[in-house]
Amino acid sequence: MQFMVLKPLGCKHMVMFLLAKEQRKFSNIFWHLILSSAFKTFIMLNCKALLIKSASRCNLNCTYCYMYNTGDLSYKTQPKFISDETVDKIIYRVIEHCREHDINNFLFSFHGGEPMLAGIEFHDKFIRKANDLLLKNNVEPIYSIQSNGTLISEEWCDFLENHQVITGVSIDGTKENNDKFRIDHKGKGSYDRIIKGIKTLVGFSEDSRKRAGILSVINLSDNPLEVYEHFKSLNVPLIDFLFPLYNYDNNPNKDYKQGETPYADWLLKIFYKWFNDKDFNRPIIRTFSGFIEVVLGGRFPVDFYGSTQSDLLVIETNGEIEAVDALKICGHRFTKSGANVHTHSFDEALKTPLASTYHLSHQQLPLKCQKCDINEICGGGYLPTRYKSSNGFNNETIYCKDLLKLITTIQNEVINQMPNNLRRNLNLDYLNHNEIVSIIDNINSSETELNNDLRIALESFKKTNV
Repeated sequence: MQFMVLKPLGCKHMVMFLLAKEQRKFSNIFWHLILSSAFKTFIMLNCKALLIKSASRCNLNCTYCYMYNTGDLSYKTQPKFISDETVDKIIYRVIEHCREHDINNFLFSFHGGEPMLAGIEFHDKFIRKANDLLLKNNVEPIYSIQSNGTLISEEWCDFLENHQVITGVSIDGTKENNDKFRIDHKGKGSYDRIIKGIKTLVGFSEDSRKRAGILSVINLSDNPLEVYEHFKSLNVPLIDFLFPLYNYDNNPNKDYKQGETPYADWLLKIFYKWFNDKDFNRPIIRTFSGFIEVVLGGRFPVDFYGSTQSDLLVIETNGEIEAVDALKICGHRFTKSGANVHTHSFDEALKTPLASTYHLSHQQLPLKCQKCDINEICGGGYLPTRYKSSNGFNNETIYCKDLLKLITTIQNEVINQMPNNLRRNLNLDYLNHNEIVSIIDNINSSETELNNDLRIALESFKKTNV
């Protein structure tokens, strides 16, 4: 799931962080606890953010789209847009959940498909209704929208500014590479339309610019420094680079030679440029700043990495409650749980197997991850990228070696900038990348050391006909 909001490290997350640090010493006890209902009650699985599928269709047809082009065809049986009745139920469930868990801030992130297809009137009505009802119950709503940018207009900008909506726009690097993958239903590239939308958003007002961001899927054929300078020239304050969404079943990079880290190498070229960029208008790059935050004891701002539990649920246009939508890459109807806002509370939805596994994905780690020195930072990687049909989620992410190189480099660069006394106070040490690689490469994932309850839980999602 991808949206642009930073979250502080709360007491509960610090508990999870400290517990995760102890797992290597007490792995069997730890995993018995974390898989027990008593422990789940203790950590109180809860939802603090909803990804709202405003529209279940898109005006683009991106070749890699996990919603429509990776084999899950369940969207075909869903309404194109959310009904007023379903909106009412969503808001009711949010208030119910916030009361139960004493939640004072709640994020609504509008997604699709392309959410702007649902129109300004729909979103305006949703926000006004949510504001009215949540504020009466002492809950502060926060709003974001993730768009492909092609429909952004001054009318949209006026609406987004009036409601202080954080706005993310998807664009994949330079025109040449963006237009290979981010195409419309006629096969035409979208770059020029996206750039027009970003410039409209950024140029509408300074307030509008400050809440704008870019999400970009990494394309190794793009020159990383050119991409950085290009995005920086667009004058947005927040940028993030996403690993392509693949897993072991559809990994196009499986033929890379052992030890190759093409994604880390690509990102690190940008990192060094960004880290040493003295420009006052240097953008935040969420992956880099997020890892730095975790190195210093904080929380990664979204659900990709870190050692804390996730707190997001997805609401489809028919009211179905699901775990993160990126899990659709794992198979047709993979995310369907049977929960729906019309019939189930969020607490009930969180108890469904996939939602529970997703929310605890950075604690329920396979053996290699448990033995790794950076598991508190990486968290095993993004759950969808750990999937394999033959053993479910009992795997490290397909981007393990890339993340290992990226994180060790970032931590060591951060330490280089620190006074020694501060480094000692934070208990930070330099990381030896080659040493960690050697340790995890010599771990046999079939070892019986992995707690059996955890193994069963992680492998319960495997496909029986494999």
